[in-house]
Amino acid sequence: MPNQIVSQARSFRENPNHYPRKLKVRIYNALTKKEPNYPLPNNPKKILIQSQEKIGDGILLFPLIYGMKSIFADCEIHVLCSRKNVEVFRKLNLVDDILVYRTGKLFWKSLTLNDYDLFYNPKDHPSITAFRIAKNVRAKVKVCIAGTQQEQHYNYAIKSDYLESVIEKNCLLLKEYEPKIKIVPWLSLKNVNEIKNQICINISADSNYRIWPIENWIQLMDMILSDDPSIIINIISMDRDQAKSKIIENKFGKSIKSFPQFNSILESSSIIQQSKMLISSDTAMIHLSDAAQTPVLGLFSADNRNVSRYKPFWVKNKIVQSDSLSIKNINPKSVFSEYNKLVVD
Repeated sequence: MPNQIVSQARSFRENPNHYPRKLKVRIYNALTKKEPNYPLPNNPKKILIQSQEKIGDGILLFPLIYGMKSIFADCEIHVLCSRKNVEVFRKLNLVDDILVYRTGKLFWKSLTLNDYDLFYNPKDHPSITAFRIAKNVRAKVKVCIAGTQQEQHYNYAIKSDYLESVIEKNCLLLKEYEPKIKIVPWLSLKNVNEIKNQICINISADSNYRIWPIENWIQLMDMILSDDPSIIINIISMDRDQAKSKIIENKFGKSIKSFPQFNSILESSSIIQQSKMLISSDTAMIHLSDAAQTPVLGLFSADNRNVSRYKPFWVKNKIVQSDSLSIKNINPKSVFSEYNKLVVD
């Protein structure tokens, strides 16, 4: 039986439906030659980093990019990303160029147009698409996270020692160059003063499993404002949730400040920095608040491994989990209880 509280199954035991994918990887590997082993380049001048497809995945690579620029100040960093998260990389001035993954011959040809000293894929599980990318990229040294089913496609494999945090896993390349380097928040804090009576709430999510019903948000806000009527709640929402935001505004009036979807998610950082905490489901906003050094109250599914991988890395936080893969049944009273604890901390 599949494990019902695992949202990202990595093995046949966790989800037997993954067996066909696992079999395809084995067949592909059996028909592919092993790449020779090479040491890391001492002073790479041009680096290509592969990102996974979601906005949050992109933001979780920022500490790595920031760290590589701190070690190799003159290096060019290019990013291979998806159309879903390309905008966040376009707003990051540490990135010198961007390649966007798409199907078709033009994409595969584009991988051969640059010569890189180093190519790094921080993905920690096998993917035939990733193998094909590694084969086509022109790089002196191609680096991956160690794994028996993917090492043969790269020149250098980094042992992960089963790190739980995705940020730590992404930054393993930094540790290879400087073992004692400290992973630090990448977001440059502007001269923004925290407003003590402001909190930030993100009501949007890109997955139905991570959407908390509007009636739950309203119940939570009612408890927060009843406890302290001076609180101002900054509501962040995507375009499709503007109607929900309007309902909340109409109910609570001047206690609510509503912010529509920004041109880039990174633009919301100034609002988050002004707030004494962010309350959000498990989305990219949590990673942004973490980098902005604003405490987080996160709503997560029952998948404990997912919590370990994606919970805040730097800031004080409280996590409320559901008893299933959906957060819909999280009780607002439980969230309010953790809110009070975070306020006291």
